[in-house]
Amino acid sequence: MNWRTPTTVITALLLPLPLVLILGGALQPQTPESIRGRAISPVLSVEERSHLRTYRRNCSTSDSCEAPLGCLMDARAHAQYCADSQCLTDAQCSDGQHCQLLSTEGSGPLVRYCIPRGIRAEGERCIKVPATHDEACAPGLVCGGRGGFCARPCTLSSSKACAPGFFCADTRPEPLCLPSCEQRGCPEGQQCIRHDEGASTCARVLGPSCQQSPCPQGQTCEVIHSPQFPDRIWSECEQRCGQDRPPCPSDLVCDGWSCKQPCQPNGPNTCAEGFRCFQRRPSSPWVCHPHW
Repeated sequence: MNWRTPTTVITALLLPLPLVLILGGALQPQTPESIRGRAISPVLSVEERSHLRTYRRNCSTSDSCEAPLGCLMDARAHAQYCADSQCLTDAQCSDGQHCQLLSTEGSGPLVRYCIPRGIRAEGERCIKVPATHDEACAPGLVCGGRGGFCARPCTLSSSKACAPGFFCADTRPEPLCLPSCEQRGCPEGQQCIRHDEGASTCARVLGPSCQQSPCPQGQTCEVIHSPQFPDRIWSECEQRCGQDRPPCPSDLVCDGWSCKQPCQPNGPNTCAEGFRCFQRRPSSPWVCHPHW
């Protein structure tokens, strides 16, 4: 027997081992990326998206989206739909944009989206997926918190995490410095308005000041804002209607599940300051609506 034969056989058997180990590692299930216990949706391939029935379908919560999709509000599309991530790094975004980590509705996964670099200052209202840079935050800031504020990341354990007039809030996906006017007060003509997660801002109030003067029984105080007017707040005492709820008072009409003040588009302006006569769709009644 040729003495080289066993050595040749052993060598031939050993050569594929690195390849087997590499392939074996690649075939192992990958742990989904997450932050603070919340999964981050990956950038799916065209084929992977085609197998998801709810991909890009309209949604109200992330529970109606198949994993790994989350329900995202996109102002550019004027829609809320099931989405995966769009990018991994800033290099994958167009000029003037950066790759931003965003929360989806409810307990859905986080997604990474290409967001315009904007002009909004720290503490100003913003849109998380804006249509233009005018509605987006300046470089170094992210649009976060349930209320949508331009903010800088912070550390909850640090006593000096934020500048004066801001506090470190435990927001998702990361803690952020949210504005507060509770201690410093507001300029004349403005009020300190409370928002979600402990945030508060100074604004001119249009409509009843229901945070200072409670609404009548059976009504709730609704505070409405528009990113186009960061110094104004529309305030309303809302009474829900429809779906077996009590009918609206005789001087109000039901529109969009709440009782509204009716108006005539071609008649005298009977709406309060900051409100206009508006019709949501041709079949809807004309009602007083915040004017923005």
